[in-house]
Amino acid sequence: MRKIATLFLLMITFGMVFAGAVSAQDIDATVNVTVNDTNGDPVDVTCPGNEVIVDVLVKNNGEEFNSPVVGLVIDPESGLQFDPNNAMMWDGSQWIINDPSNWLKEFFYWDSQTNQWCWDIQLITNLAPNQQVELLAPAIVTDYGSIKTDATLYQIGFVLRTIDEDSYTFESVPCHNCHGHHGETVPMQATGSPLALAALGLLGILGGAVYGKLR
Repeated sequence: MRKIATLFLLMITFGMVFAGAVSAQDIDATVNVTVNDTNGDPVDVTCPGNEVIVDVLVKNNGEEFNSPVVGLVIDPESGLQFDPNNAMMWDGSQWIINDPSNWLKEFFYWDSQTNQWCWDIQLITNLAPNQQVELLAPAIVTDYGSIKTDATLYQIGFVLRTIDEDSYTFESVPCHNCHGHHGETVPMQATGSPLALAALGLLGILGGAVYGKLR
């Protein structure tokens, strides 16, 4: 409820202060989403119990982008079980770990009002021209069939504006039919360094590849 109230107040505040600027601003920004395994490879087929990492990349290609937020919808909702404690965000200069114990530092959370996961980019930063931010959100596969992740990039203001959308779909099958996985699972850590760091090593440590990659 606190998050809903906060977002509502932010919508009113930014709408009153920036209504004229927002309406005139032509935002050129993109969102891209993929679902990777713990080796950093895109997932095509996996099985329940396996860990995946939802990777969301937002790039601002135009003028300053104020109040960016990304909504994530999983279809079916039972397809993935996220671990917010180990989600982390690249803010353009460093990786930041999500902190669900402190709502001022909780940039990735479940919004029960809209039934979606919210990546509250604006809580950490607005987007300067050519700035790029990224979310790595570890999750466990918890259902069978096609599992789709929809990512929508919004700007919060007097009117909630949809800036860009993207989606990624993979298949979840019984483990004995999951070639290359054979039912093996990687337990998700509840505390300490996030397992996403393993993928991060392949996704971006060498030469700043994570920060510079383009879809």
